[in-house]
Amino acid sequence: MTPLLDSSHKTTDKMAPQAMPSLSAIILAGGEGRRMGGLDKGLVLYQDKPLVQWVKEALPNAVKQIIISCNRHPQDYAQYGQTIHDLPSEFTYGGALSGILAALPLCQHEWVIITPCDLIYYPTDFAEVAWTTLSTHLQQNPKAAKIAVAHDGERRQNLCLFIHKDETSALVDALKTSRAVHDWLDARQALNIPWANPQAFLNINDQKQLAALKDAY
Repeated sequence: MTPLLDSSHKTTDKMAPQAMPSLSAIILAGGEGRRMGGLDKGLVLYQDKPLVQWVKEALPNAVKQIIISCNRHPQDYAQYGQTIHDLPSEFTYGGALSGILAALPLCQHEWVIITPCDLIYYPTDFAEVAWTTLSTHLQQNPKAAKIAVAHDGERRQNLCLFIHKDETSALVDALKTSRAVHDWLDARQALNIPWANPQAFLNINDQKQLAALKDAY
């Protein structure tokens, strides 16, 4: 398993990464909504805004294109970004992996951030930290995977990702053997990016949790 890297590590001028490029963003909204009573989670309201809108508004300025991978209500999601059905035709339901694979070919930029549709406190600065840390890592390890994943100190946040489109072929191979995102990330030895604020990865799983969140804030 890839060790945590210190994202505050200072690089020399020679190793300093270039300015972060323009990014595409993939918002994953293809879940079945079982714990939400069958509701389409990304369109569920919190403080009068759909969860997907909270995520969109938290994305960094470097994001120039938004793709929403969904399996229902594309007309509703279209106001937040370009939509794509989350199931590539050659696969049966593959969960988040198939959603990512469906959206990647549409990305206009080489580097892509990926997030679920329900991270209402999505960490805007994650892309900048991931870019800086991963760029240095790749300079030191040119054959390493071009994938960075957030880690809150206790667990890896498997769907908070920063990846390059070069990873598409490896993702295709991964989905042939496992639908589990963690298997893909393990196999590719994705770089863990430490994140000190676990609240950033709070996701809304059910109506009870959403009600409690409304009461708390």
